[in-house]
Amino acid sequence: MNRILLYVHFNKFSQVADHVVYQLEQLRPLFSKVVFISNSPVSVENQKRLKELGLFDVFMQRENKGYDFAAWHDAMVSIGFEELKQYDAVTIMNDTAFGPVYDFGPVFDKMAQNASVDFWGITNNRSHTVAPWGEDIVLPDHIQSYFVTYKQNVVVSEAFKSFWSGIEVLEDVVKVIVKYETAMTKHFEDAGFKSAVLFDTRKESWAGMTIHDFSVFALPELIKREIPFLKIKAFSFGAKAIQTPVVIDMLRRNSDYPIKLIVDHMTFVDYPDREYMLDEKILQMKEVTRTEKTVRVGIHLHVFYVDLLAEFLANFDQYIGDYDVFVTTDTEAKKEAIQKVGHPHVKEIVVAGNKGRDVLPWMMVHDKLADYDVAGHFHTKKSAVNEWIVGESWRQDIIDSLVKPAKQILAEFDETKSVGLVIADVPSFFNHWYGPSYINEHKLWKKMLKIWQVAGLDKKKALEEKDTYTMSYGTMLWYRPDAISDLLTIDISEETPNEPLPYDSILHAFERIIVYAAWANGYDFRISKIHQSNGFVANSAANRLLRDQGYEITNYEGLNTSINWEQLGAKRALKYLVKKSLLIALSIPKRIVHFFRK
Repeated sequence: MNRILLYVHFNKFSQVADHVVYQLEQLRPLFSKVVFISNSPVSVENQKRLKELGLFDVFMQRENKGYDFAAWHDAMVSIGFEELKQYDAVTIMNDTAFGPVYDFGPVFDKMAQNASVDFWGITNNRSHTVAPWGEDIVLPDHIQSYFVTYKQNVVVSEAFKSFWSGIEVLEDVVKVIVKYETAMTKHFEDAGFKSAVLFDTRKESWAGMTIHDFSVFALPELIKREIPFLKIKAFSFGAKAIQTPVVIDMLRRNSDYPIKLIVDHMTFVDYPDREYMLDEKILQMKEVTRTEKTVRVGIHLHVFYVDLLAEFLANFDQYIGDYDVFVTTDTEAKKEAIQKVGHPHVKEIVVAGNKGRDVLPWMMVHDKLADYDVAGHFHTKKSAVNEWIVGESWRQDIIDSLVKPAKQILAEFDETKSVGLVIADVPSFFNHWYGPSYINEHKLWKKMLKIWQVAGLDKKKALEEKDTYTMSYGTMLWYRPDAISDLLTIDISEETPNEPLPYDSILHAFERIIVYAAWANGYDFRISKIHQSNGFVANSAANRLLRDQGYEITNYEGLNTSINWEQLGAKRALKYLVKKSLLIALSIPKRIVHFFRK
């Protein structure tokens, strides 16, 4: 078949994302000619990469004006409407969807052979009324424009030329949607042509959806029907939906699509630690043989408990190999004890005082680690406020997950330049108990936001308040120095309280920001597993937390009238009512607004 694809690309970071490359690789065999039209700058290197892979025949670089409709118009005018008539099919497409997540070749061929269809797409939207400029406008039923194929009988028609030659450059995306996208289907149907879609959503119930756009608000329905393209916006709007991790799991089971492409892209266009992403960010341990010169390693080790120094140094020697370590401690007496060890990898010992635990000392030596490819931050962990076994277990988990697999971790930094941090999974004690609760996490939010702003990170990315944060428990981690340099060069000494440290201290806020700071600086993270746990562990831990709080907080339908208020007591009853009111308020949808899809 003689087919042409007019493919519109846009990337706000002026990159060509890997999911776009994959998409073109899968679509290329279906088309005899591919025209790659970019509304954002594409580097010479990326153009060369696409060309060497044979992913386009014609490259068009244009200004980002008029969105994809103006881009398709420009391509058609450049090619010429007479030449377009020579093709059996003309397909317009943009890069706003992942896929194909299922085999698309047979689907394309089936639609091509269906004589009752003149032009077709993937999904549609029903007629509805909007008022973007004050007056009601009725939008007709229409095929959504991220993928539309016109057969030759449409392309040779006057209706095709009149529509596409008449496209104007409009700067308002809503005008583009109203004048072109939602009007396109009706234009061709009024000219006598018949349309079709893979998923006709017009008669489907949209109960529970913000609006009736199935391509964005109904990922499970798309998966159920094996729709080959999944809108990127569906993962933005479904980022916190409880079904999205299951959607990803279903794709892993029933599709060959690399989930990593979704996670890598959404990390930077959305947020770095959505629930559906985390499994993909588990560090894959491979057998590696790391030469000593591959990665220069510097380590900060804060030694409060000198009796644990030998254990850490022995593990560093065994599992890392070549490294430099900068030691901090709190007293001159401890410095002298450390000096007596006489370890050859110790470059310097700094007395930092007994304030700020391991964090302020880390900040003191950050500049010494800045010249290393990868840095590590560790401290001699014990737990002064819990039974000894808690600190012992915690420390051993860190050794098992961050030190013993050090060669694999360093290889990941070497091979994957986008990785800026490697953290440990949730330590066993917290995994089997329940970890920080939202009630306590909320107390840290203002301090987290202050650090974010003081470090200037608010000018790069917005920090979200969450009920649980992806963090390195105890702050121990591996990192690229420039990934969190702006975080380690701020001064939080005045806000840091003396011991004993309250749970809601600025150091606890700092601990929760590290992953997000690296993300704001353009870096991803990996999680090094500690143990294999099953769902019953998390389930039990969550319910244990609810029980220990002393009141039921899972009923979103209203207040639990079965509560024994006398037993609960006045103070706890008040806490219950406040918490319940907050949960009910938070459950009200925030996006009940007119939604326009590009």
